[in-house]
Amino acid sequence: MGDNSNNYGHRQDDIDLVALLERSILFLRKYKWAFLAAIIIGPLLGFLRYQSLPAVYKSRMVIHSFILTNQNDIQLVANWNAVLKSGESAALTGTFNLDEDILCRVKQIKAEEIQKIFTPANPNGFTIEVLVTDNSILNDLQKGIVYAFENSDYVKDRLAAKRNRLQELIDKTGIELKKMDSTKKMVENLISGKGSSSSSLIVDASTINRQWIEMNEKFLSLKEELKFSNAVQVLQGFSKFKKPAGPNLFVWLFLGLISCLSVAYIYALCRSANQKLRNRALARKETQSNYLQNVPA
Repeated sequence: MGDNSNNYGHRQDDIDLVALLERSILFLRKYKWAFLAAIIIGPLLGFLRYQSLPAVYKSRMVIHSFILTNQNDIQLVANWNAVLKSGESAALTGTFNLDEDILCRVKQIKAEEIQKIFTPANPNGFTIEVLVTDNSILNDLQKGIVYAFENSDYVKDRLAAKRNRLQELIDKTGIELKKMDSTKKMVENLISGKGSSSSSLIVDASTINRQWIEMNEKFLSLKEELKFSNAVQVLQGFSKFKKPAGPNLFVWLFLGLISCLSVAYIYALCRSANQKLRNRALARKETQSNYLQNVPA
């Protein structure tokens, strides 16, 4: 008995599914011209939209940060991108020290860490990826990005303090190096017999050359550090590619098709619902009319 009831339930479900499928087919047949028009017009509109969009080129640069953390620099890039997306590129002319005409050709700028795991002091750099409509601006854009990183008030103060400290160390090391040069020459003269000998000085002469070399290395290292004391260092600049990264023809064809099919479906659904409402209204009127005719006077 229970099996029969279950079978009856399954059969009832099957009948409902078949009825739903039948209604769907009838619905598509009834409004087939709307859907066929959408299939033709949709890709056409997508193609026309694709043709109206400018070619976009993608390029990437690798930067190492010395003053701020990677996360802080990446957040700055996110803020710049938000300004570009809002169409306020003129607001960034001072930040990048570039003309608005150049910034108008930048469609997107985003940054991403090379090392995905966060560490407070990330020895790896980060990448900056841009989408531009003109490859010729990449060199100027690269200089503008470096300028923007190095010319905020906080970074300028930090750089100035760092360079002053390095310059003081270089000056002091240079003075000590001159003193050591004089001592080294005096010891060499004593060893060669040009001056009065002293056993203590002869013992010091065994290490004077090593100390002089170490002082020279420190002096040159400080000068090198001062030379490269920047907020960021470009490890790899933007590359100019001839092949555009977008727009994608197939994507726009698909978007056009989906959009027009959606419009056609909504149109057909509204027409079908409206027709059913009219039929119900007519049926209700006929029922009322028949009722009034059958009611005795």
